Amino acid sequence: MKHHFAKHFALLTVAAVLGGLNQTAFAQADAGLVAKFLDSAKSASDSQLGTIASELTSKMQSLGTALGGNPAVTAKLDDTLKSLTGGQDSAALTHAFDLVKSAKLTPEQLGVAKQVGNLASAYVVQKNFASLPGAQGDVGTIVSSLRGGNVTAAIPAIKNVAGNAHLTDGQKQLITTVADKYAPGWEKAKGEMDGLKKLPGF
Repeated sequence: MKHHFAKHFALLTVAAVLGGLNQTAFAQADAGLVAKFLDSAKSASDSQLGTIASELTSKMQSLGTALGGNPAVTAKLDDTLKSLTGGQDSAALTHAFDLVKSAKLTPEQLGVAKQVGNLASAYVVQKNFASLPGAQGDVGTIVSSLRGGNVTAAIPAIKNVAGNAHLTDGQKQLITTVADKYAPGWEKAKGEMDGLKKLPGF
């Protein structure tokens, strides 16, 4: 009887350990998705993309670890990676920005979630606007500011890129998504300024 109990207890212990391991793995962004995204970024002709991608996935893993087994957050991280790898950059930003809306985040976890959003934005801006005519300086400012967490410094440059005359429709949608996140109401303010410029004396 004692032997049977000991064996049963040992099995329960193993199950508990394995369960803990599974929970830790589940808390992280999917390793296969991470690898696929990093391969895609590092094979791009722009070497900066690989560097930003490494920073982004590192922050994603930090957030996943900090939150334990939070399936809602894990799903958003995975969706962000899938979208970035599949070239659906606007959808990727939506998923990344939604992380800060996750329930019960501590201030520290919220900070990491914001960093994930900032790095996802930096990646998308670098990928889609680095070769935009007349925008190299502004793109550099946006990317370096967001990577460093200095959102305020990025806002004027984001507005400049949003007003660039060479934007394609797809680029307009992307930069509008970024601008709406970091400078809410920018479009209304721009419209008011444009209206003022048409008045005599402006």
